[in-house]
Amino acid sequence: MNNENQKISIKIRQAEINDSKIILDCIRGLAEHVNQLCEVSATEQDIQVSFFDSNSHVKTFIAETEEETVCGFALIYKTFSTFKAKTNFYIEDLYVFPEFRNKGVGFSLFNFIKEYAQKYGAQKIEWYVNNANIGAIDFYKKIGAKRLDYKSIYYMDIQ
Repeated sequence: MNNENQKISIKIRQAEINDSKIILDCIRGLAEHVNQLCEVSATEQDIQVSFFDSNSHVKTFIAETEEETVCGFALIYKTFSTFKAKTNFYIEDLYVFPEFRNKGVGFSLFNFIKEYAQKYGAQKIEWYVNNANIGAIDFYKKIGAKRLDYKSIYYMDIQ
């Protein structure tokens, strides 16, 4: 078996404030992966304040090896379906460091998020993907994710 694609044992835990630097490293890695590194303005302090404030609406999870080497992270937050009158979850970011890809880390993060969402009564998790990120799109198809074709994304800068 090719060691490059060999599955590894990982654990996933909720991030703590002292993970702020590694979270920023993950954010930068993701931005670089999708050619948007110039868009990252977050600092460790920004992460400490916005991710770990008692009123924060985000949950961040860290994937690490048995030796506690960080493999990646995921950030989610609650959304709401008015049609179902149910809380759901949105994956804002999910990133696996390149050296840990194709080893089951992304799959484990998705399963963790799915179980977390089910625990809180959600019926669905959603996320966006950069259309140029073919590797991610192929992965999502492999795990059974469905593409939403009836919506378009709009946004408005307010500052």
